[in-house]
Amino acid sequence: MKKIIALIVMLTGLVQFGKAQDARKLREGSHNLTLQWISWDKPGKAQIKKNSDGTFSINGKQTGEKGDFVTIEGTLTVVTFAEMTFKGTIQTKYSGVNNGEVCEKTGTYHFLVKGARKYWRLQEMDNCEGNNVVDYVDIFF
Repeated sequence: MKKIIALIVMLTGLVQFGKAQDARKLREGSHNLTLQWISWDKPGKAQIKKNSDGTFSINGKQTGEKGDFVTIEGTLTVVTFAEMTFKGTIQTKYSGVNNGEVCEKTGTYHFLVKGARKYWRLQEMDNCEGNNVVDYVDIFF
């Protein structure tokens, strides 16, 4: 019986945690934006604004040395606080990856929060170069 009560208490806590997660809202305004190849210490900025249909527009850029950059422009749809769908274009360019050429992703992508992270990470991480090269594109709370 004690095990059943402990399980119920644990499950109740998980449900309440989930509700707390979902109760948070995507904040309009300026958010840090990073691509790991450029820097986590010198983030760029992404502007997020709520649209009349409940989605959010996002437009941002981070720049680095040698013309390196990440840009994002499109629309975010909040599924839960921890999960967003993005429709639009993400471009990355880093001199040491993909022969220094721009990698452009246009379409529908997904951003997720995992664990205790304070950012949403792009889940379709593969860089245009292939060879297991991935781009960590992060939007911070």
